[in-house]
Amino acid sequence: MSADAATTLEPTRTLELELAGMTCAACVVRVDRALRSVPGVADASVNLVTQRATVRVTGERAGRTELAQAIERAGYS
Repeated sequence: MSADAATTLEPTRTLELELAGMTCAACVVRVDRALRSVPGVADASVNLVTQRATVRVTGERAGRTELAQAIERAGYS
């Protein structure tokens, strides 16, 4: 089995996060990029209007704490 095949077999879970401080499309891009940089994040979707992010993670490497820290490093809460 290839490494790619093993990755796709890992269980995934979806986390919903409330955000604060985003005011424009550039903010959305920064938060999205920050979330996707966290190891274990398979996908992220950030919504400016609802101030929420939906993040799909694989395995146990990325949890709420790691995601919140990435958001804070990007300058948001």
